[in-house]
Amino acid sequence: MYDKIIEQAQAAAKPMTDLFALNTKTLESLTEKQTGLVSDILNHNMSYAKSLSSQKDFASIYETQKTYVEGLQEKVVSATKDAYSIISSAQEEAASLVQGVVKESQQTAAKAAKAAKAS
Repeated sequence: MYDKIIEQAQAAAKPMTDLFALNTKTLESLTEKQTGLVSDILNHNMSYAKSLSSQKDFASIYETQKTYVEGLQEKVVSATKDAYSIISSAQEEAASLVQGVVKESQQTAAKAAKAAKAS
């Protein structure tokens, strides 16, 4: 009897554990991407500082800054696109998971209603 109760509780909790696992996987992916972005930005800043210190005139300083900002913008835009892709994918998986739970609940409710009518 207790085994059946435990089994039912585990079956009822499965969608939540699946959603928790999805959230964990998504957070890990986002953290990895953000860590890479910060590392890239720090390396880019160091390169910029090194390059800027060797410039002698205003035109070359301007060009160095322009190159720096364009590179920084490219990195941030790329990271934003990656984050959007990760979050969109997780959202689709979560929606699919919820739809499956709703469908299963409807089927279970229909079976219960049929059994109640038959009694």
